[in-house]
Amino acid sequence: MIRRNILIVDDDEVARNLLQEVLEREGYKIQLASSGEEAVSLSKESFYPVVVSDIRMLELDGLDVLRHFRTNHPRTVVILMTAFGSMDTAVEAIKEGAFDYISKPFKIDDFKNIFKKALKQAEALQSPPSSAPKYEVGDTKVIIGSSPRMLEIFKTLARAAMSEAAVLVLGESGTGKELIARAIHQNSSRRLKKFIAVNCGALTDTLLESELFGHVKGSFTGAHETRKGLFEEANGGTLFLDEIGDVSPQMQVKLLRILQDGEFRPVGSNEIRKTDVRIIAATHRNLSQLVADGKFREDLYYRLKVVSLEIPALRDRTEDIPELVNYFLAKYTRKNNKQVSHLTREAMTAMCKYSWPGNVRELENAIERAVALANTAQIDIDDLPAEVLRPPESTAQPSAAAVAHATLDTQAGASLEELEKQHIMKVLVQVSYNKSRAAEVLGIDRATLYRKAQKYGIDLREH
Repeated sequence: MIRRNILIVDDDEVARNLLQEVLEREGYKIQLASSGEEAVSLSKESFYPVVVSDIRMLELDGLDVLRHFRTNHPRTVVILMTAFGSMDTAVEAIKEGAFDYISKPFKIDDFKNIFKKALKQAEALQSPPSSAPKYEVGDTKVIIGSSPRMLEIFKTLARAAMSEAAVLVLGESGTGKELIARAIHQNSSRRLKKFIAVNCGALTDTLLESELFGHVKGSFTGAHETRKGLFEEANGGTLFLDEIGDVSPQMQVKLLRILQDGEFRPVGSNEIRKTDVRIIAATHRNLSQLVADGKFREDLYYRLKVVSLEIPALRDRTEDIPELVNYFLAKYTRKNNKQVSHLTREAMTAMCKYSWPGNVRELENAIERAVALANTAQIDIDDLPAEVLRPPESTAQPSAAAVAHATLDTQAGASLEELEKQHIMKVLVQVSYNKSRAAEVLGIDRATLYRKAQKYGIDLREH
């Protein structure tokens, strides 16, 4: 536990003393500053895990105080408050790195709630970074990777799990965004409560509103009974909002209220309900560009990305492919009661050369298919999906060696591709369609032979 030495910065003496009394009753040691300049001076003498600062002050204002601590004391968490609140100020405060923003006058219980969350965030920041583990997610899933990009993801994941902050997970389809979200939940203080995932892009506005906030009986056609929404179901736990970039402007407003106040109203009801849910959102879209284009609310964007994780595409961490292959091989060997022990060198080479547009999900599917169809103790290149062996359209080139050594009767004006195709077919006939021998004669490996066969439509089966 970190030292609970809290700094309150406000030029209003009554406000300073009130907050001091509230927090001292909770057992915190309080230091007071009547100006931004005094706060900066005190920060040179002591470390403060949490700073609560008013915005409107002479000379150095609250945003200046925030910038000072973000630059010089990055492990300090700052809460800003003001009696002259505006949405623009709130957006700027969060954009600059404030943990939260609260308008005066506020309810003491609301302040305490924000403060306790800020202190948890501060405690996470003081903790030493974890060694880069392979994160277990439930009983059957694990996040694999020892590349530098994934090691950084693991470090951020560990710290995010120890805080209550909202998390935004970015990445292409198939990179494992929901797996990351589940790992954060299961390593957090909320792990004994529910983790609920919803795909925002898969539902219409009406259905999504009902799904998230619930509805009362008769509120719309088909509402035959009152139903709880996911914000209520997930109370105390974590709600994962997948494809958050697809939600409408109207829904964005409702989600902002949840993030700001923890309040919502079921469809067809006038009753305001409270919920304590941690939000983890994800998208494959460029949210910052959507904000710039006016299609996504800037204030919601900064509320969601208190902690941001960008999951690299598999093509950008190819050094993790062998480890992923071996993990999924062991998983599906057990599941299918097979005795498949490894991939051949050529098969592994082909796996590492492929660009994996579907990312880890596509790789897992390829291994599951290969294991299911395997008849021996190893997976050979023949067992891999055809697309893994297909060369990228923009980079497929004929073999210079094959063309150079071709002794063919060809028509004048035949292309190099036609010459190479004829040469490959001739060699295959000569070696009775022995693929290993054909690759040797052609001066290429078997993976390249398969790619060229795919390219030219050559049937490699023995004729």
